[in-house]
Amino acid sequence: MPETIEQRHTIRFDHNGETLEAVATVKSIERREEKVSPLVGGDRIGLEAHMLVLLGDATEPVSYHLSMLVEETDWTIDAKFGPGSYPHWSHGFGVRYLATKGLPVEFDDVLNALAKERGLAEQIGRDTPLILARA
Repeated sequence: MPETIEQRHTIRFDHNGETLEAVATVKSIERREEKVSPLVGGDRIGLEAHMLVLLGDATEPVSYHLSMLVEETDWTIDAKFGPGSYPHWSHGFGVRYLATKGLPVEFDDVLNALAKERGLAEQIGRDTPLILARA
């Protein structure tokens, strides 16, 4: 079970020419490996994070489970749950054979910094492929 960390960040980002503000709470971030059949992409090795995002005047956050696999440069949403745990979708850790989506890069920056701070990544960042720290 991942260690709960509860780090809160205020994030400002552009959406269709408008600056929006969100409060993101990172609940966990950890290294993860899964053995998977080559028929569905093969083994998945990378980082997994859980983040709650409260946007604007919303009263309940949206829950995101995200991953970044080795050699990737962006965090991808694996699962999204709305208020009341309403499931928008759940693809599983590191699934890349379905359509993928991410959050604005400002959210990636928070997770990248946290991965470095916790010693999980040797290299990570915008336009920098993920290289995990030695386990």
